[in-house]
Amino acid sequence: MKRLVWLGLAATLCCQPAKENKESTRFMFQSPGDGFTALFNGRDFHGWNIQPDSGAWTAESGEIRCSGRNVPPYLIRTEREYENFELFAEFKFDQGCNSGIFIHAPIPGAGRESRVGFEVQIIDDAGSSVHKGSSGAIYDVIAPKVNAMRPAGEWNQYRVLFDWPWCKIWLNGILIQDQDFSAHPILKYRLRRGHIGLSNHASPVQYRNLWIKELPDQEQWTELFNGRDLQGWEQKGSANWRVQDGRIVADQGEGWLIMKNPYPHFHLQAYIANPLAATKGRICYRWRDSQHPGYNAELFNYPLAVEMKKRYGSQTPESIVPAFEYPWLLYQIMSANREAEIRVAGYIVANQKLLQETGDHIAFYRAAGDAPLVIRTVRVQPLSGNGL
Repeated sequence: MKRLVWLGLAATLCCQPAKENKESTRFMFQSPGDGFTALFNGRDFHGWNIQPDSGAWTAESGEIRCSGRNVPPYLIRTEREYENFELFAEFKFDQGCNSGIFIHAPIPGAGRESRVGFEVQIIDDAGSSVHKGSSGAIYDVIAPKVNAMRPAGEWNQYRVLFDWPWCKIWLNGILIQDQDFSAHPILKYRLRRGHIGLSNHASPVQYRNLWIKELPDQEQWTELFNGRDLQGWEQKGSANWRVQDGRIVADQGEGWLIMKNPYPHFHLQAYIANPLAATKGRICYRWRDSQHPGYNAELFNYPLAVEMKKRYGSQTPESIVPAFEYPWLLYQIMSANREAEIRVAGYIVANQKLLQETGDHIAFYRAAGDAPLVIRTVRVQPLSGNGL
C-alpha cells in the first residue's frame, strides 16, 4: 500500500464546493497535482475513440457533452489503455440521469464493459440509500459506503485510485470505496488493464477536468500469439490453421491447435470472434492428447442463447448467458490444482471441481462444419498459491 498516496492539493480541490461555471472554469486546465496529464484538451476528442460518431457526443466550452440521444456509441473510450493510475473527473447531469465512468474497459465490441472491467456508477439519486446500483457503486458488485452525490444540475467530482489490488474512490471528497480486488471473488479476475470510458446511457451528462496520473504497472503476461505465425503451437487433425491479417484463423476441417509449452496453473485470456452461429468449438485445458483432451470451455453458441432467451423471456435466470451480439468475446480460464473458473464476456459461466489430473497443455478445437474460428489475442499468466 506504500503507493496509495492522496495528494494534498488534489484533496483540497476535490473537497471544494461546486462553484458557478464562470469561476470554476479557472481550474479547467489546472492539474490536480504533480504527475497528472490531461485526458481531455478542452477542444476536441484527440486521444478518444468515439466511433461510430452518431452525433450524441460533442466537445465544446471545455466540456465533453453527451446529449442523451440513444444512438451509438454507447461508450466513448480513451485510445490508450491504462493499468494502475489516479483519475480525476468532474461531471454534471440532468434529472433522471443514468451514466458512469468505466475503468479497464476491453477493446471495442468485446463484451459488456461493466462486467469485463468495471463501472463507477453515476445516477441521479442524491440523498437515497445505497445499493449496488447507486451513485458511487462499483456497479452491480459493491455498494458505496455512503451516497455523496449532489443533486442534478450541480458539478460533482470523482477521484479513482487504482493500484492493484487496491481500489479507492472518492466522490466529492468523501471516501466511498476502499476495496482489495484480489480478495473479491468477482473482481479478482476482472481486467486489470484497459480503456477509460464515459457512457451514453440515453441521459444528458457533461464531463470536464479529466486528469490521470499513471502508476507503475504490475501485471505480467506471456503473449502466446505473435501476430505473424504459429510459432509455439502444434497442429493435429485436418483443420486448416493459419495466420491471416494478424489473426489465427481456422475455416476448414476438424482439429486442434495446441500450445507446446505446458501451463499447469494459469489464467488464460483469449479474444475470439463471435460468429453469431452454432458451434461445437471449444477451448480445452489440461489437454494431453486428442484421446485425453482434459476439460473444456465451450465456445459461445448464439442460436442456443437465443433459444434459451425465448424460453425464459423476462424470467431468464442469472445462470443463463445472454445472447451476445458483440463482434468479439473475451474468454477467460483460470485453473489451479483441482479448481477452475470460466468467464465469457465477463460472465462467470462455470466453476468446476476437477476430478482428475490429466495433461498440462491448452488447446483450441475447431469442429467440422463450424463457422470460421478467428482468434486475435492469446495470453497467459501463472497463478500462484493453492487453488483459485
